[in-house]
Amino acid sequence: MGIRAVESNASWGIYVWMKNNGKPFTDGDGNVMNIPGRPFEIDKMNAITQAARHYGAPDGNPKFLAGVQRVSDMRASEERGRMAEGYIASETDIGAWADAQRAYERAQKEGWDYDG
Repeated sequence: MGIRAVESNASWGIYVWMKNNGKPFTDGDGNVMNIPGRPFEIDKMNAITQAARHYGAPDGNPKFLAGVQRVSDMRASEERGRMAEGYIASETDIGAWADAQRAYERAQKEGWDYDG
């Protein structure tokens, strides 16, 4: 099983600084430079551009990622723990709950055994 990206039309998200090589600008710990915003917010695009210049990555552009939000290290750890236990990573991910419901209904219809 792999990870797949899902496009979003959300009117909120984050801007990330994408370097000219197509990779996001990160700090030494792998954290991506980002700023929350909405599509076409010039002040947010300017802010991340100035920050990228300040931190030594002037070559690149801000990229808006709709429907994406910041996650703290603690929250990420909690979500990894939930996934390791077989649960949906975020209890507030409505799309994941809908997918899980569809999978459950399909399993019931096809007679899959969940008890192992």
